[in-house]
Amino acid sequence: MTTDTGQAALNEQQLRDAMVQSLIEFGAARDPRVVAAFRAVPRHLATPEVEPAKSYDAEFAAVTKTDATGVDISSVSAPRVQAMQIEQARIEPGMAVLEVGSGGPNAAYLSEMVGKEGHVVTMDIDSEVTDRATTFLTAAGYQNVTVLTADAEEGAPDHGPFDRIVVTVQAADIPPAWMQQLKEGGRLVVPLRMRGLTRTVAFVREGDHLVSDGFELCGFVPMQGAGENRVGLAVLHDTEGEEIGLRIDGHPEPDTKALSEALFAPRATAWSGVTLGGMESNEHLGCG
Repeated sequence: MTTDTGQAALNEQQLRDAMVQSLIEFGAARDPRVVAAFRAVPRHLATPEVEPAKSYDAEFAAVTKTDATGVDISSVSAPRVQAMQIEQARIEPGMAVLEVGSGGPNAAYLSEMVGKEGHVVTMDIDSEVTDRATTFLTAAGYQNVTVLTADAEEGAPDHGPFDRIVVTVQAADIPPAWMQQLKEGGRLVVPLRMRGLTRTVAFVREGDHLVSDGFELCGFVPMQGAGENRVGLAVLHDTEGEEIGLRIDGHPEPDTKALSEALFAPRATAWSGVTLGGMESNEHLGCG
């Protein structure tokens, strides 16, 4: 006879298996060790306010905190994005890994990847976030993870150097401390915002510089602290429930009155000179 507890565990494993199958089909999880890690972590424990089935949806990101203006500032990222970044990081057993931006499940996946001989440090500037992460990691039984509450602008010098650094918040730049605390040949995976689009970029340290060897489009909550550089929004038109705005990325506030007037001026068309083939993606042009 199956007990209620046993049946619940079986159902949760079925949810994990279904999630992993989706990750494989998406191409987000390819390494057998990544697949095994995602089969193992009970991520639903990190978001008790969310239905378990939803927490294992490969595309679902659970927002765990918003600021006073309603902007999301902390979340448990979607499994697809987490798997994508871990694949980019190419983590091996026994490694030391720093996670910038805490939440819980991703640190657990990293823990599974490094194994008992490795160690993970996960850090966040917000004590509410690190408290949630600590509660989850304790409940899930992960002991080789250190949780730090601090601004990650300076990294974690007392715990480095690191073989890998995985950043799970949107960054506008790469602080020098991250490269300094990365071992030679180590990999840094960081979501960088460039011209309004965020891409998770994989870098390899080669001496005193970083070399990128791949990137993927993604979305993350903005970084807080010394490295904060949020995208602004200039509202050009807002009436009867219709809002049109211009996202401003590191630029001064524009003349919104002039832009608003231009918005309703007669249409003008100009050829860009760029031609795309039928199989080429336009996503990296910042349009579409």
